[in-house]
Amino acid sequence: METFRVLIVCTANHCRSPIGQQLLAHDARERFGDRDGWLIESAGTNIPGRWPLHPYAATVLAERLPQVAEHESIQLSPAMIARADLVLTATRQHRSAVVSSLPAAIGRTFTILQFARLCDEVPPICDSDTRDLGQELVVQAKLARSSVQPVPGEQDDLPDPMGRGLQDFRLCADRLQNSIDRILRPLTLLPQNAEL
Repeated sequence: METFRVLIVCTANHCRSPIGQQLLAHDARERFGDRDGWLIESAGTNIPGRWPLHPYAATVLAERLPQVAEHESIQLSPAMIARADLVLTATRQHRSAVVSSLPAAIGRTFTILQFARLCDEVPPICDSDTRDLGQELVVQAKLARSSVQPVPGEQDDLPDPMGRGLQDFRLCADRLQNSIDRILRPLTLLPQNAEL
């Protein structure tokens, strides 16, 4: 089975990106079952060290998932970007950092809120292979740019809950979950050997 790689990027890989990583990995498994070929990774543009998951991030994930995976922050690298089929960032600043690091990634790098808005306009996509579903989603999201009204830039940025209270982490997780729901909405995995 071919793999569709998604890389989620924030600053310290301590709050936003690992929350998004675990929520998306869980929902992809729920949607695709044992044929799930999506591999979700996360990284930070400026990690202060090999940190575990922020305690509040662990709390909000435990409220939403049956199991919270172990996590240690990872520094973003050009190699990670190069092997990703889709890069989702917390903010426009992170998107710029990704593209500056590897300009060839510009066509597959979006903020997660921006990508969710584009996916709202994507028609249903059906395939018997999850990698093909993911690749077609990226193609269709790029095409949707022509029909989506622009929004003020800051609306594409996911606020950082670092240094704030548990409620801010819950709000961050809610916004990530909403985006993930919208990203996965167009995708239907067909039975194997089904006619397209």
